[in-house]
Amino acid sequence: MEASLSFIFVQKGDFMKKVHMVTLGCDKNLVDAENMLGYLKRDGYGITDNNEEADVIIVNTCSFIGDAKEESIQAILEQTGLKELYPDKKIIVAGCLAERYKEEVLTEIPEVDGLLGVKSIDKIVDMVR
Repeated sequence: MEASLSFIFVQKGDFMKKVHMVTLGCDKNLVDAENMLGYLKRDGYGITDNNEEADVIIVNTCSFIGDAKEESIQAILEQTGLKELYPDKKIIVAGCLAERYKEEVLTEIPEVDGLLGVKSIDKIVDMVR
């Protein structure tokens, strides 16, 4: 099941980078997603529910069972497909799939710009920069 979290922030003056997040899987992933968005918000990033207007897309994945792994891969491919139209868009894969299948993701989906495992969600701001 895909969850969508969205907050819109308006900042006067400086250009604000926008982040879009797709969250899949269990309740822990939803909590992790909320925490990552909180870190990003505190660092001045805008959050959007529109993946096309986002500068960075985070796909928070699950790989607990085969179906969840497949759903996560499909979500990643859907988001990386936007790079054809928006080559500067950054795609980050977070969560279980990123942690368990790091090498496979980087090899099979070279459009992914970064991976963040479940134990490293506090590093999201550094990854987005």
